[in-house]
Amino acid sequence: MYVVWQLIIINFNSKHTYIEGSICSGKHHNRKENVGKLTHFANTIKSYFKTPYSKQNININLNNQNYYTQTDENGGFSISVNQDCDRSSKITISGNNQMLDIVQSYPFFFKISESNFDVISDIDDTILVSHTLNHFKRIVTTLLQTTQKRKTVPYTESLLEYTQQYKPNYFYVSRSERNLFNLLCDTISYHNLPKGALFLTPLLKWNQLLKPNKSKSHKFHIISRLIEQSGNKSYVLIGDDTQHDMQVYLEVIKKYRSRIKLVFIRQVGPIRTEFQQKSCDALIAEGVPINYFNPFDKFNPDLLKNVI
Repeated sequence: MYVVWQLIIINFNSKHTYIEGSICSGKHHNRKENVGKLTHFANTIKSYFKTPYSKQNININLNNQNYYTQTDENGGFSISVNQDCDRSSKITISGNNQMLDIVQSYPFFFKISESNFDVISDIDDTILVSHTLNHFKRIVTTLLQTTQKRKTVPYTESLLEYTQQYKPNYFYVSRSERNLFNLLCDTISYHNLPKGALFLTPLLKWNQLLKPNKSKSHKFHIISRLIEQSGNKSYVLIGDDTQHDMQVYLEVIKKYRSRIKLVFIRQVGPIRTEFQQKSCDALIAEGVPINYFNPFDKFNPDLLKNVI
């Protein structure tokens, strides 16, 4: 049985709605607060044995309007439609004349806010401790740490909590694979982090887990799409120094300098390497305010007050 594993609907304005999703084998996901370690391990492993709905024609019906597109080799799809919608809008997705269940319990509809800014954030080692510097430790953390045991980053958690008074949209742009969609959604919900659209990399098979072949341009393309489709909206960017966030954000700033209000970068390790410091200096040279915070720093609200 194939299901819509992940769905995102973003209503940018009355004439523009963006729809993205992923279709694969699976069943309905019911969020549970106290899943044991063995159940968590089994559910996570199972997510790497899903069969994508590859290169199939699908019909998306939004408020009785039909839109046709095709999934890619990983079961992913995306389409922009010239239509307005809201939370009461009805959407169905079908393939081969069969209705596909939309199984996610996490919100999938997002309407662009009236806030002066929106937030784009990485996930791993930015809002959740994930140990991305150590591939083996990251896998162990993913497989064995249950939702209630996953640790958040205190600084970023305080930052996100503070921004909620401005009612921005939140977009989580991560290199984590879509296999982990439910796990990430449950963790965000469990820790009462702001709910936002999750943009993840394509589904992986179990034999790709140790050597995932992920696009280095994934984050840049997603962020560029969000900025270009959201009118004159400004953004706060949040990331860390373990992967490519500073390099990606540098390219974003060079292309959309006037749209970026502030950049937060988390220093994950105890010291900054020469490469990390040079990456930070390159960001600072672009003239956008940068806060490269240390592991034990506490969030200072004045940083945002001064630029918003």
